[in-house]
Amino acid sequence: MAFFAMRLALASFLLLPILAKAFEPLNTDDAGTVLKGSNQIEQYFFKTATHGEGAASMDIITPGEEYFGGGSAQAFPLSYTRGIDDNMEVSMGATYFAKPQGNYSPISNKVVSLKWRFSEDTDGHWGLAIKPSITLAGTPQQQVHGLNLALPSYSLNLISSHYWDIVEVHLNALYMNSPYNTNYQIGGSLTPNRTNIVFFSAAPVWRVSQTLRLALDVGITTNPPSTEQYLSNYALVAAIISVKEDLDIGLSYMLSAANIGLVISNSGVNASRSELGFTWRF
Repeated sequence: MAFFAMRLALASFLLLPILAKAFEPLNTDDAGTVLKGSNQIEQYFFKTATHGEGAASMDIITPGEEYFGGGSAQAFPLSYTRGIDDNMEVSMGATYFAKPQGNYSPISNKVVSLKWRFSEDTDGHWGLAIKPSITLAGTPQQQVHGLNLALPSYSLNLISSHYWDIVEVHLNALYMNSPYNTNYQIGGSLTPNRTNIVFFSAAPVWRVSQTLRLALDVGITTNPPSTEQYLSNYALVAAIISVKEDLDIGLSYMLSAANIGLVISNSGVNASRSELGFTWRF
């Protein structure tokens, strides 16, 4: 039976990514933090798929969401963030997988993160932040089916944000140590995984109007299967609609492939991720 994987380097977790990201529906995080004493909830839905001849026998990653399984996935990542200081926030998140499902818990990718903006311009033109995260271990059966890894992992993301009147640019440089239980398969595959993951990305965001922002998010990351090329690329387009001052709706579409040429041309073997959800601040 042939398997293909859509894998996070994050993340994220992506997830996260990443799964406690402050700038959904992008993969790239920003240096901003939730106001002290305030809260933020992000609830999203994503769907992954693979495309191109031979996709069933080639591993393709989709950075930003941790899924290593064979076949497509449909899931609901949820994160909660609390501002604990003027320049610091703590967040936690998890993902409910509607597809695939089996003899394991559908709730996985449990992530705890702390983001500290340690330097910034007094006029608010730029900011630097670091974000350490811990992803709790999944069960062996979750690892077998690709929902999570059966050992805990940790990551550290260095974030740089620059702000102008109508555009802002965010840069990420992330390292993730992602071990797994070698007694079990990963997403149905016996191929060993790389456990040291790096991720570099850039995301310009344009403010089209008071209620609409458009974003382009591009990046390069370690491809987990050790028998394949070391790096993979992705490109993502997104829109963020401010329905109210404290409520945003976000949607994005991402393509990931072995090189940026395949991503731009949407040819060859590639993977896609479609995402839709909301961010509520209170």
